[in-house]
Amino acid sequence: MDNNFYGPLKAVIFDMDNTFFDFVEAKLKACAQILNYLEKEGNSVSEDAESLFRYFLRDSYGFESHENLRDFLQDNALFTAKYYKICRLIYEREKLESLKLYPGVKPTFEVLKKTDLKLAVLTDADKKHTLARLKKVELQNYFDEIVSFDMTGRKKPDLYPFRFLLRKLGVEAKAALFVGDSLRRDINPAKKLGFKTVYAAYGDRNFHENEKPEHKGDFQLQTFPEILSCIAALNSVSSPSSPRSPSRNSCPTSQSNITEFIRKV
Repeated sequence: MDNNFYGPLKAVIFDMDNTFFDFVEAKLKACAQILNYLEKEGNSVSEDAESLFRYFLRDSYGFESHENLRDFLQDNALFTAKYYKICRLIYEREKLESLKLYPGVKPTFEVLKKTDLKLAVLTDADKKHTLARLKKVELQNYFDEIVSFDMTGRKKPDLYPFRFLLRKLGVEAKAALFVGDSLRRDINPAKKLGFKTVYAAYGDRNFHENEKPEHKGDFQLQTFPEILSCIAALNSVSSPSSPRSPSRNSCPTSQSNITEFIRKV
């Protein structure tokens, strides 16, 4: 099997949450279970799961902080040390157990792992949560590097985490492809550094982000497996037999493109 690709790509870097799985849906399910617990304890709770979830969207503590749960309980006159402790446990358990890969994610990584491309994850989650989630969906063994927030102390769209990961991989931005669901936090900073970019539109749950991004991505995915066609199209630019330029805005999805990609690996 020939692992030498035509074209410039040496690495593919992925965001994690909402790119591999619907993390917002997992958090909503966790919020619903918290409310079920409180009601079973005899409390009258007027808020729904989305109302609780909105506490995590504030800038006060961060998207993962348990302090959001504390505020919700206090605002609804439900706070006790017991409730706070149990709600934290429910939140972490249900959030993890509710994770399910989008269709085709694992088979796509089976193909990518057979190539010479370096594969990596760049996420704003901390290392503990990152590894737990990747293990839950059985993706932990596919990556050459995994960079989490606590390794850099900065979150996207800050450019430092991107540069930090490039140094660990030993590749330049122009030789890397970045895949993410947020135009503001993934696509824009990656594009500024010279990455080729793929916007995972199927996973964009960033309804709370009001900024209008400058860049829309070189390609857009409607399903995760389309990434194979994006890579094949980019690598075909330097192929002696395929001197054409890749089309923009959407990844070609024909079976012939995917078959050609697999043939080259």
